[in-house]
Amino acid sequence: MRLFKKITSLLTAVFLAGALALPPTADPAFAESNVTSGANNTANSTSAEYIPADTAGYVRWTGSAKLAENRNYYIDKPVKITDEKSVTLPKSSKLLIKDGGSLTVFTDSSMLIKGELTVEPSARMNVSGELAAVKDSAIYNYGTFASTNLSTLHLSSVFLTGSKGLTALSGEVYIYKNGTLENHNRLTLSETSDVTLTGKAVCEKNGLLFLKGRFVVTMNGELTSNGALYLYTNAACGGEITLGAGSKLFKDHGGRFTLTKAGEFNDNRKREVPENTAPPDAPSEYDSEPESVNWLGVDVSRYQGAIDWKRVKASGVDFVLLRSSIGDGSDIISGEDIRFSKNVVQAKEAGLMVGAYHYLWAETVEDARKEARFFIKTISPYALDFPAILDFEEPSQQQNLTNAERTRIAKAFLEEVKNAGYYPMLYTNKSWAVTYLDMDELSEYEIWLAEWFPQPSYTGDFGIWQYTPYGEVSGISGSVDLDVCYKNYRKLILNGGYNHLK
Repeated sequence: MRLFKKITSLLTAVFLAGALALPPTADPAFAESNVTSGANNTANSTSAEYIPADTAGYVRWTGSAKLAENRNYYIDKPVKITDEKSVTLPKSSKLLIKDGGSLTVFTDSSMLIKGELTVEPSARMNVSGELAAVKDSAIYNYGTFASTNLSTLHLSSVFLTGSKGLTALSGEVYIYKNGTLENHNRLTLSETSDVTLTGKAVCEKNGLLFLKGRFVVTMNGELTSNGALYLYTNAACGGEITLGAGSKLFKDHGGRFTLTKAGEFNDNRKREVPENTAPPDAPSEYDSEPESVNWLGVDVSRYQGAIDWKRVKASGVDFVLLRSSIGDGSDIISGEDIRFSKNVVQAKEAGLMVGAYHYLWAETVEDARKEARFFIKTISPYALDFPAILDFEEPSQQQNLTNAERTRIAKAFLEEVKNAGYYPMLYTNKSWAVTYLDMDELSEYEIWLAEWFPQPSYTGDFGIWQYTPYGEVSGISGSVDLDVCYKNYRKLILNGGYNHLK
């Protein structure tokens, strides 16, 4: 069963429809017996520092051709594995995701790694489907690797996060007896992760490891930390946990280790003062999250009525953009959306990331600033981890104003938002962006683009794409707008000190 029902036959072909499938069943396609039988290959020895590969003889791969044994491939542009496709990287073969390239495995698809996969420092890999790496294969991440809460990872090989790599894992993660999760920089196991460790997990000297979700060390599993371990969960251990002499352990949100009879906890730290609580200047657990994401979202206003946000969250939605307020077209006295306060509180309680938008009626710079100040006042009681957004699309503004006037109005509103300490964003459709606004004048602001086609044709930069108004989501009555977010705004906002978040 899919999260969102079929919208149209055209839209179901869009990769996002696949990305919204529910998580795999308890009987995964890649059982442990299937992922521990790979043959030996010529994978390089583990190295924390990235050594540029000599790609002479490598073949460019675009995702369409079948990967062959004893061949080396590279990706230098976005490649998507979707439409229920299954891809195998054969033994004795290598796949290099080059700087500027990306590889995404969507929920309805899978990838089996028998060879060696490497992510270069400015490249990325995203997994929402199923990924398995067999014995004697390897995954080397020197860039960004992220898996969503819909994903399932089966690891019977080395999975290395290099000295500048960022790895953020959600969903189900199985590390089997031949698998090693080796971290030299930042590895986050998120709140929605479910990790079973039967092999080894090692956080090296300069590494940061954030444990936030369900984490179980089985009887044969080993967790070793020689770096900084941030414990935000109850980690169950029937195997062995070892803290090296120079390691640091920080606990927060009730984080602790729970040992069974067979479990061992070896604390070899040398310290004068016990380190039990994460210090105020501790790195955020979001620091290890990737810059680029594929988050799934909805945007709503009072017209959607009462919403069951727990059902929305459980169905796979990551974020919601709420209408907080709207300008009055007659006298420019803005009003709060009657469902905003309930929506923002309940959506946050359900674990969703939340942003807010204001529908603008102003036709002068002065009135735009007035509406912006009302918007800021409306959202100020709430902790928003997504941008504060200007919704600029009213037909009367299109008819009554020039391009220069519309651009000045948008700029004035966004400046007020920015000066108040919020992360500003402009919502607009392709027609407005191309015809009715001077986007060069607004280039410093992020864009939320509305374009209801299988693929956006707008050539400018945008961080969120609203791709249909006809979605159906569990917990929401009737049709709802569906969105995908490509930039990690939560991380940008927290690290930049915006939205008055701490």
